Amino acid sequence: MSFNLITTIYTTSIRMATPILLASLGGTLTYHAGIVNVALEGMMLLSAFFSVIFSYMSGNAFIGILGGIIAAIILSVLYSFFVSLVKANNFAIGFALNILVSSLTIFLMRVMFKGQNVFNSPKIVSIPELPLRTGIYIFDNYIFNFSILTYVAIFLVFYCSYLIYKTSFGLRLRICGEAPEALQTAGIKVGAIQLWSSILCGFFCGLAGAQLSLYNVRMFSRDMTAGRGFVALAAILIARGKPKIILIISLLFGLFDALSLKLQYEKIAPQFALMLPYVMSIMVLLFFYLKDKRTLQSKKL
Repeated sequence: MSFNLITTIYTTSIRMATPILLASLGGTLTYHAGIVNVALEGMMLLSAFFSVIFSYMSGNAFIGILGGIIAAIILSVLYSFFVSLVKANNFAIGFALNILVSSLTIFLMRVMFKGQNVFNSPKIVSIPELPLRTGIYIFDNYIFNFSILTYVAIFLVFYCSYLIYKTSFGLRLRICGEAPEALQTAGIKVGAIQLWSSILCGFFCGLAGAQLSLYNVRMFSRDMTAGRGFVALAAILIARGKPKIILIISLLFGLFDALSLKLQYEKIAPQFALMLPYVMSIMVLLFFYLKDKRTLQSKKL
């Protein structure tokens, strides 16, 4: 394997891992609040669409990010309303919202851009990379050449870990998922905690969608999230909502994504290359399931 190939896979892995990591961190907050968030896919897709639209219209990437965040938060609050207040099945509502967003973005794109399934324009302003150069080759080409949101995502891993395990809000968040009756006894509304976790989840998924559409590809295409929301959900379940473990798993999934892109240029069936990240996701899930099963059996003995 050549040095250039290793470099390409490394940089692509980091870029592909960033939106999965951001979405996973958002879903982690609702996971601890007692909601297995199936609507991550829809939130990312809606954010990706509006990030491109606002970036295109304003000529400013940060306004694009803001537009994506607002769109994702609105959808996340809607999801929380049905799950927390109406007490609807979270899987049914999650899949329904994912389908709604998929159809809505296609409809809006065809109305706004004359029947296109893909929108790409030089007026779409991409998210800038970290404006820091040291003159040292390794740092400039392997550390400081990623999207600003990549560094934000890494910071948020440690912030979320602190928030969940070291603050009073995090304690209430975990109790909300583990023993909601205890919160109600203390006079704290479970619905309020779940609502706040959903708002934060929407914020994180907004960043994820913006990273995907304004940096990774700088365009919007039909269903461009391609199941990444479900990969993020798998990362949450594997890590049991622990942000630092989610970081490792997201990087692993990013590596699978990078390998699938590389394989598409080789003499291999493109269908095999496209399914590689999802096959690997299933294998990783199976590995951790078997590991947990052995751990439980050893404790019983």
